Amino acid sequence: MADSLISVRNLEKSYKMGDVEVHALRGVSLEVKTGEYVAIMGASGSGKSTFMNIIGCLDHISKGDYFLDGVDVKTFSKNQLADLRSKKIGFIFQSFNILARTSAIENVELPLLYNNSVGSKERKERAYNALKSVGLADRMHSLPNQLSGGQQQRVAIARALVNEPLVIMADEPTGNLDTRTSFEIMEIFQALNEKGRTIVMVTHEPDIAQFALSNVIFKDGKIISNGLVKDRKNPTEELKKLIEYNLEPTTV
Repeated sequence: MADSLISVRNLEKSYKMGDVEVHALRGVSLEVKTGEYVAIMGASGSGKSTFMNIIGCLDHISKGDYFLDGVDVKTFSKNQLADLRSKKIGFIFQSFNILARTSAIENVELPLLYNNSVGSKERKERAYNALKSVGLADRMHSLPNQLSGGQQQRVAIARALVNEPLVIMADEPTGNLDTRTSFEIMEIFQALNEKGRTIVMVTHEPDIAQFALSNVIFKDGKIISNGLVKDRKNPTEELKKLIEYNLEPTTV
C-alpha cells in the first residue's frame, strides 16, 4: 500500500539450533500506516520479539519482503541498515539502555553524534527540546542513578525522539515500571501519537495494549488477530482513577 510506512509480506524467519530448525515466523504479513499506534502481543515464543527485531532492522529476513518508507530493506547491507536505524527508527527498551555515568542530556545527544550534519550547538538544543517534551528539562544534568525508573524511561523516550524518526519502536517499555509510572509513560505515548508519531509497541500486558489504537496478536509465529482496540483507554483518566483509589480510606 502506497501510504504504508511499514509493509511486511509473507515474512518468514528460521533459526538453526543444533540440528533443529526453529521457525520463529511463518508467513507474516502486516501493514502499518503513518500515524498508527500498534501494540504487538503474544506469549513467550510467539514470534513477536523476532518480528520487532526484523522491522527494527536488527535481524535479517529468511523469506518474504519488508519495506520501510517504501525502501526494500531486504537488499540493504549491514552499514546501510545501521544508517537506516539511526535516521528513521527511534528505539525504546524495557531496560532503558541509558549510560550510567552520563547525564540525561548527554544520553539524549548520543544518536546525534553519528549525524555529521548536526553541529554541537544544534545537538544540545535538540536534546534539550526532546527532554522538555517528556517533562525532564529540569533534570537535564542528572545522572541515571539520580533519576527514578520512570524518569530514566523518559530519558530513553527523549533519546528515541531526538533524531525525529519516522517510527518509534518500543519493546516492553513499561516492563520494569509500576502501574502509576506505566500509565504516565502511556500518557506520553498517546500525546506523541496524537501529534502524528507512528508507534509500534511490544507488550505482554493487556491493559497497556488497551492504550494503543490497534492490537496485533502473535501465536506460533503467525498473526492470529489484528484489529482496532475497542473501548480504548485514556491514560490521563486511568491515572486519575488510580490516584483516587489510592487515596480512599481503608475500610475494615
